[in-house]
Amino acid sequence: MHIGKHPYSFYLLFLILGIFLYPYSFFSWKIWFTILILVFLLSIFIFNSIRFKILFSVLSLFCWFLLGLIIVGINTNQSDNHYSHFIEKNKKQYISVVIDEQNNSNEKNRKYTAEVHSISYKGKLIHTSGKVLLLFNKIKTDSILKIGDEYGVIVKIQDPSKNLNPYQFNYKNYLQRNYISNLGITYQIIYQKKHSSLWYKIKNINQLLCLKIDSSYLNSDSKEFLKAYLLGNRSDMKKDNIQAYSKAGIMHLIAISGMHIALIFGIIFNVLTICFSKKKRVIIIIFSLACVWLFGCFVGLSSSVSRACLMITIYYVSDLLKRNPGVYHSLSLSAIIILLYNPYEIYSIGFQLSYVAVFFMCWLNPICLKHLKTQSNTINKWVIEPLSITIVAQIGTLPLVLYYFHQFSLLSIPANILIIPYTYVITYSSIIELGVVYLPYNLQFYFNCFYNFCTQLLIKGSYWISSSDFASFKGVYFNEIEIGFLFLALVFTKFFLQKPKIKNIIPILIFLFLFQVNRLWEEYKISKKENFIVFHQNKYPLIGFRKGKFLWVLKDKNEDLIKIKPDIIQPYADGEGIKQLKYQDIDYKKIYIWKNKKIQILNNTHKDICDSITYLVSPISLNTYKDISSIKKIIKTGMNFYELDNEKQMSNLNVWNTQYQGAFIVP
Repeated sequence: MHIGKHPYSFYLLFLILGIFLYPYSFFSWKIWFTILILVFLLSIFIFNSIRFKILFSVLSLFCWFLLGLIIVGINTNQSDNHYSHFIEKNKKQYISVVIDEQNNSNEKNRKYTAEVHSISYKGKLIHTSGKVLLLFNKIKTDSILKIGDEYGVIVKIQDPSKNLNPYQFNYKNYLQRNYISNLGITYQIIYQKKHSSLWYKIKNINQLLCLKIDSSYLNSDSKEFLKAYLLGNRSDMKKDNIQAYSKAGIMHLIAISGMHIALIFGIIFNVLTICFSKKKRVIIIIFSLACVWLFGCFVGLSSSVSRACLMITIYYVSDLLKRNPGVYHSLSLSAIIILLYNPYEIYSIGFQLSYVAVFFMCWLNPICLKHLKTQSNTINKWVIEPLSITIVAQIGTLPLVLYYFHQFSLLSIPANILIIPYTYVITYSSIIELGVVYLPYNLQFYFNCFYNFCTQLLIKGSYWISSSDFASFKGVYFNEIEIGFLFLALVFTKFFLQKPKIKNIIPILIFLFLFQVNRLWEEYKISKKENFIVFHQNKYPLIGFRKGKFLWVLKDKNEDLIKIKPDIIQPYADGEGIKQLKYQDIDYKKIYIWKNKKIQILNNTHKDICDSITYLVSPISLNTYKDISSIKKIIKTGMNFYELDNEKQMSNLNVWNTQYQGAFIVP
């Protein structure tokens, strides 16, 4: 691959480099924009000069790098009329909003992304812009808000919580990358005004279908699956079901993505090709693409849907224009368009997994097919090709899966192979079921039974795979450098498969050797680590003593281990390469010793502070104690406000509050 054959691939790489390096740049985006204009003018000046051909290529790549810096800078800056400039902290405010989409709900709240058009501020109504995530309590507000409608609501606007424990999901960053600045706790709906936009009318069809499915006679799991699979709505899906799909490696079934778009395009394209002659191929392609984009609008044009629609559109438009519709060209150009629109997409796990999967399917699949093909075309079409694509996609995305999720099941490969033919069954039956829900109960019954059986088969299979420990690798820890070496080894595997010679296997062995050297170094560093850590927990103290790959966790006897382990302890263990965990109830009468330092843990029944304490861990108020200045560090845990009124006094006492400062860690 060189820049002459695949320019967009190189443009994409330098655009991504600019996006990643913006946080380390010293200048504002306006200065970078000025530099871009100067470099661009210089590039035009030397464009036709053969002597400066290499310089022109370098300047072109530098322009894309600068463009990456600029788009992040533009998207980081908030406009002067952004509603976040007019927030009155801890006060209820009136805002008028237009509901943009319904987000995934939780047990307590329904969530909606909304555009803020105005906000009350110091007795005035200010016209504003910007997105907010509205939270509606399910008990207080049981009605579902209509997408596209304008609402006047009374809210208390809050900053999204940051991750207070190591390696926890950073919800604040996630919202900011979706241009959502704040949360709005909704108390009252003042008015509702209907919309007239065609865009929102299309999106509302989706919402109306979801309501119709909810009122059907399907079981709850089938309702969830049908809404997720065809309508892209996972707002009410059970958390356990989502985790089962994820661990089984078939999450792509319930996340509208390239698989769905390709399937829909293929069905429409093949039906029209059968019905009309090949001479009308141009019309067939245009109509098929229009249907794909209509479906994309129908399910909300999420990032995964946009990626798939763009990719397939670029490929077939290039074909219609008699240009070489190279897959790398379509892949790179679609990624460039998405990143220019939203540069934060590069941090999306879905974005990374989908593009890496497609890249390796294009990079390795032709070679694998060459080695696996049989003399039977039927076997090749229905067995070998799906098998090859599945294996290549799974192997290609494996480094990223291990990096982000720290686990992998060997059963996910055969599961995905079996899913391919099953996808046709579940797709056609889902389309039929979408029409069946409008029929009377007696006409629904038999097909509902069949559809319930199909979904239960899928769900129970997912639970079985996710719970099969004998085929699972858990607690796998890789860093970014190791992931890079693994990807490079996979890329160079193609050349060895093409020509199995010693010179072609040498690069693979070099990268694997470098991977192993880095792995040994990381293992050595992990083995030497020793930490005392006080995690942030809402109610009870939660303490950890870490030595190498072992973590001793002290918890309150009333603490629910099922809640704290996946949300707090396991992310820390996976991120730090910890393999052994031991849980024990806190003995509040005991003084714990760590590196010759005394640690005391208080609770509501054990409040007496001992002498010569180095670290005092307390979820209770400290105002009742007269002399605690001799304690080196006081760690306040739980959901508490500062009990000490004078912040300077707190600083003198050396208080660490996990609610605001996060987990307390001593190396």
